[in-house]
Amino acid sequence: MDDLTSDCQLNQSEVDFEFESKEVPEPLCDVDEQFVPNVEMTFNTLEDATKFYKNYSKAAGFSTRVQAKIRRETKLRIN
Repeated sequence: MDDLTSDCQLNQSEVDFEFESKEVPEPLCDVDEQFVPNVEMTFNTLEDATKFYKNYSKAAGFSTRVQAKIRRETKLRIN
């Protein structure tokens, strides 16, 4: 985690996540605490955050994806 943390943070409004429920699922297997994400974590880049979370999700037994959307009004890609 040391080489991935910095002052760069993502705001919740900048990231689009879709969940079927508001409950956080328990990992399907034991994952070392140093690899479990927490609220205080920061990353240098979005790519670093994505890599960390993909590695965590794989170890915990689930998969992730990033969804891109395009706003109709501006035709700008979000994400």
